Amino acid sequence: MDFQTDQLPISFDIYTTSTKPKLTRTSTSKVRTGCVTCKKRHVKCDEAKPHCRNCVRNNRQCEGYAIPDRKRNKGPGQFQWDSKRVTWTAPLKTQLHLVQDSLDFRDAQTVLYFDEFIQVVQSPWISAGFNSDLWSVTLPQVARTNDIVRHAAIAIGALSKWLAKLEYDSLGSLLSADNEAAQEDPDYLNAVSHYCHALKLQSQQFSIHDAVFLSVLFLCFETLRGNRKAALDHINHGLAMLLALLTDEDSSLMKSVAPNPKPLIAVVADIFSQLLPQTRLILRGNIGRSPAVPNFTKGLRAKKHTVESFMSLVNQIPRDYPPTEKLPPVLDSLDDFEKYWLTGRNAKLAVVPLLMEAVQNTGVLVSSDPDIISRVWREITADPRIKEICEASTKELRALEAAFMPLFNRAIMSDAKSTDYIRAVHLRLHYLGTCTFDDLTHFYDVEPIQAKTPLFREYLSLAEISIRIAKRDLKNPAQQLSLQCNMASHLFLIALFCRDALLRDEATWLLKDYPGQDGIWNARSLYLLAHRNKVVERINASEGTPIEQWHRLLRREYLFEEGGDRVIFCYLEKDETTGEWRLVEETAVVKGELDAIEWARRPPSAAGRPLLGDIITLWPELVE
Repeated sequence: MDFQTDQLPISFDIYTTSTKPKLTRTSTSKVRTGCVTCKKRHVKCDEAKPHCRNCVRNNRQCEGYAIPDRKRNKGPGQFQWDSKRVTWTAPLKTQLHLVQDSLDFRDAQTVLYFDEFIQVVQSPWISAGFNSDLWSVTLPQVARTNDIVRHAAIAIGALSKWLAKLEYDSLGSLLSADNEAAQEDPDYLNAVSHYCHALKLQSQQFSIHDAVFLSVLFLCFETLRGNRKAALDHINHGLAMLLALLTDEDSSLMKSVAPNPKPLIAVVADIFSQLLPQTRLILRGNIGRSPAVPNFTKGLRAKKHTVESFMSLVNQIPRDYPPTEKLPPVLDSLDDFEKYWLTGRNAKLAVVPLLMEAVQNTGVLVSSDPDIISRVWREITADPRIKEICEASTKELRALEAAFMPLFNRAIMSDAKSTDYIRAVHLRLHYLGTCTFDDLTHFYDVEPIQAKTPLFREYLSLAEISIRIAKRDLKNPAQQLSLQCNMASHLFLIALFCRDALLRDEATWLLKDYPGQDGIWNARSLYLLAHRNKVVERINASEGTPIEQWHRLLRREYLFEEGGDRVIFCYLEKDETTGEWRLVEETAVVKGELDAIEWARRPPSAAGRPLLGDIITLWPELVE
């Protein structure tokens, strides 16, 4: 879709008159408050909310409705926020008059930046197939009416303009380059200026309503800038804010967000919940000394909660759709599939405390035995409670797939540039990722992993299609950002666990050219690990039965220090002197040409114990 950037947005000037309006011969008043998209195109709008039906009917992305700033209102109107709608209530005598001005913006340049922001948050990659109005409707609407949120939005738009000028074909390759000289560019300086101004305004007049939106926008800004340490800080504050909202006894904080805030909070919580696992592996500093989300973990301790109980609170937030009923034989829409899939995914959280129990029972956190990890997997596989949950989940996933595939096949036979085609591919990738990696009873023996080879192959095929579409359609690198996509991490897991060497190589090469930025994952770091794993696989295959080789591979571990810029990789290697397999630890700094990066040996950080022990030290809330 082409977004026009040569016109100022339409704003409103409200005044109150004490005289009775003159009656006209028309039976209805003339529409003057249509959506932004219709105004830009100079066509009549039916004012349906949250999406104008005129835009939907013509396959255009509705940009929402321009609302006047409260400070410029001369009547006693009241701003109301209801999760996905922005409305204005005013006395009957108040009349609206369109004014072509730029009162919401400092100058024409900021208008261009704001339009650039709209293109970023409405790109198909950012939501990774999920149909969330947060990106397409809510954030653009709130940014038009809220000074602080608008400055954050303009900062993202300016940064997007800067990124587009650097002549890189992907966000991943751009963020890895040395752009210090380019940071003197006016667009970059304007981006930082608006970002700092938004931070300053938030510190001066804190509002939980603003914080909900700013937590997402600040995270997007720092991720686009490649500052993963600052991005970790924003994840930390976002999670701490959500914990405060969800554990507030009288719900006063929640009520201060909006009259009906819970569907909105649910969407934001889903985003941060998906980012939470990344913070356990990506450290802000060095191993053992730098918890990535200290405010959040401190809040968990103070509230006597664990990560699992926090996730349970997130899943209890009412959504903007009713609870799912019995699964029909065939699903009617991609929205229906998304709802059933999310419900089933959330139900599997019951397995988390059982996994922590298995970790504690085996003594893995204090053992330096090279075989200890395989014993943990054996205990997990043998636990009847874990097995029951996983078997029930597998049954539900198979039923969901049967109901989804007719819909999926229709979607992929449509135009490859259509929204349904791209969304169906992403949703299928989410489903395959769940089927492939979430059943933890399949990892102790090698046969169940080998049986997943067709799933690995299909995932790689769809991932290649998705990446090709992104490179073709997303010309601005900023549009390749997503806080909800997990494709890079799944490609890495395939490169690690798949037993077909050719498929492992394919996953590795897809990682090397991966265009997107998935949360705070560093795709270059993941590629570096996957490429190093080829050496580990070759050494491991030199001796032993398939099950012995597999159990040695289960001892592999990895962590990311300094926000993902340094990689730690642990694995078993045969000592040629003693003939024993011993643990080795290597590190690499992710800088420069990937294939020229060298790995360096160092003594094991945890004295031969699993790195998991240091993670638990930083995350005691996992097991308490």
